[in-house]
Amino acid sequence: MRWLVFVAVLLCAFTGRALALPDETWVIAIGNNRGDASDIQLLFAERDAREMSEVLRAHGRVASDRMRLLIDENSETVRRTLVTVNTALRARNEAGGAQSALVVFYSGHADADSLHLRGTRLPLDEIRGLVTSSPATVRLFIVDACRSGAVTRVKGVQAAPEFSLQLDNRVGAEGTAILSSSTADETSQESDRLRGSFFSHHLVNALRGAADRNGDSRVTLSEAYEYTYAQTLRSSGQTLSIQHPTYSYDVKGSGDLVLTQLADPGQGGSRLRLSSASTYLISDEKETGAVVAEFSTVRDRAVISMPHGRYFVQRRGSLEYREYQVVLKPGEEIDLERVPHRSVRYDQLVRKRGGTRTSVHGVMALVGINGEVLPGEGVTPNLIFGYSADLPWLTVGARLRGSIATLSSIDGSIPSRRYGLGLAVLLQRYVDLPWFSLAFGVSIEGTFQAQRFDESARVTSPRNSLGVDFGALFAIERRLSTRNGISVRLEGGPLALLERQAVVVNGQAVGDEIGSIFTYFIAAGIVWRL
Repeated sequence: MRWLVFVAVLLCAFTGRALALPDETWVIAIGNNRGDASDIQLLFAERDAREMSEVLRAHGRVASDRMRLLIDENSETVRRTLVTVNTALRARNEAGGAQSALVVFYSGHADADSLHLRGTRLPLDEIRGLVTSSPATVRLFIVDACRSGAVTRVKGVQAAPEFSLQLDNRVGAEGTAILSSSTADETSQESDRLRGSFFSHHLVNALRGAADRNGDSRVTLSEAYEYTYAQTLRSSGQTLSIQHPTYSYDVKGSGDLVLTQLADPGQGGSRLRLSSASTYLISDEKETGAVVAEFSTVRDRAVISMPHGRYFVQRRGSLEYREYQVVLKPGEEIDLERVPHRSVRYDQLVRKRGGTRTSVHGVMALVGINGEVLPGEGVTPNLIFGYSADLPWLTVGARLRGSIATLSSIDGSIPSRRYGLGLAVLLQRYVDLPWFSLAFGVSIEGTFQAQRFDESARVTSPRNSLGVDFGALFAIERRLSTRNGISVRLEGGPLALLERQAVVVNGQAVGDEIGSIFTYFIAAGIVWRL
């Protein structure tokens, strides 16, 4: 099964500078959720066409009377519209008009031979000929062909020979560029969450300004492709079918085509100035609202053009989400750096079974004490190194603990030291509050104890022992900074030890027995979540 589902053919006269779309630009946007009777109806193909026409009208500065939006139309209407527009362009050229452009966008069902338009078909060879033979100076043809899938709606075509639009190898004075959403043997996909195809969604956001790498408020064809490639690969990488958009660029001379320019607030445009380079999710009004845009900025302080309205903005940093409530008014630019926000750490999101990550890993270093284990020994200092993984229901961890304790004597005359090494497994449950987090759980630790006596008193054999410790754990954590994942932690709880101990009579060890000891532990230190 081979498909090529998004093909763009661009023929233009390039000079040594970037060229904007000419004033005489026509856009024909075609969207069909319905294809043949055997095609499963799509949800978002018509929305893709509306979004593409709107972004080219608002930011490509295409005049409204040069826009043709064909929703759920048949092949005859599409054919007639193309012929009519080409006739108008030809008449303009004969009248001595300057440069012109034609942009044709299609989203809907297709197979290897034709587009499926509400029960009718339009051969690919025919529509390709109508576009490539157009008298427009710049010609851009975009095909986004779809079929349905189970979990995510798969966008592609019916099982058939390779779906492609063949181009002549000849490169004239104008040159040729080809943009595709996937390679010939891949599918393209439609997302319920994004309410559109992955490629078209990211392409529209690229044209809104997300792809403006150099900050000149203009989005060129190459910038749009580079951005859309990376985002389509990321989005489709979370599904069963990965898309690799392709781009063929072969022109004489240099330069690039500017597809859109960001709206100027002084001219009634609404703009959102973002903070640091990151991934942003924008929804209507609130967190549970429909997703308006998802994009990753390529530079700090990027500017995005958006329709005016009320939005919920979520910035996905390396360590946390930042959530903003934004109201964009016509002619206004909002700077997110000046908008109050709420920070939500990834570990908290995971524990609440939210966000995009399924686990957050961390390391820790603690110092602490255990209560008295042997009579006369006093408290035992500990040094603890650990690892933890925050999961949706529990936080699991492992720890390595070392300790040294000094005993004045067993019978009043033999000083000794006890060296301990423990390896523990922990299970914890967190309760995240606005200013700190509480945790409670249990630990099971296997221990090795080595007791060494002062040989200056009299000869006494060293002793080694294995044991098991059981503890109940209570902890409190507080994040130190939003710029890193470091928190301070204080913990403690009761501890039960099962240890093999010597039975001493008159200063002599006469045997050993397993004894139980009840004590406590307290520790404090640093946790670094990665």
